[in-house]
Amino acid sequence: MADALPDFCIEAIREAIPAFNKKIRGFAFDDALLTGVETRTSAPINIKRDPESLESINTKGLYPAGEGAGYAGGIMSAAIDGIKIAEAMALSINAKHTH
Repeated sequence: MADALPDFCIEAIREAIPAFNKKIRGFAFDDALLTGVETRTSAPINIKRDPESLESINTKGLYPAGEGAGYAGGIMSAAIDGIKIAEAMALSINAKHTH
């Protein structure tokens, strides 16, 4: 990682991992290897979904979501899309149990 990121990023990571491990024991291991950085690319595909139910138009029970399905272009929009999908799935499950 030190070859791919500037020094201030490496310093922040070296401080953050042990601090996070104090909050969630087992997050960090002495023999762990950190091996990547996120790229700025988006999926060239779009898995079609119903605009109201958000369910796949051709695969029942599949809820395409986030960047990989073509519905987000970054971490925040992917998170928001995930929330929308979770709500859509909850509504679908609730409707099945009330009928």
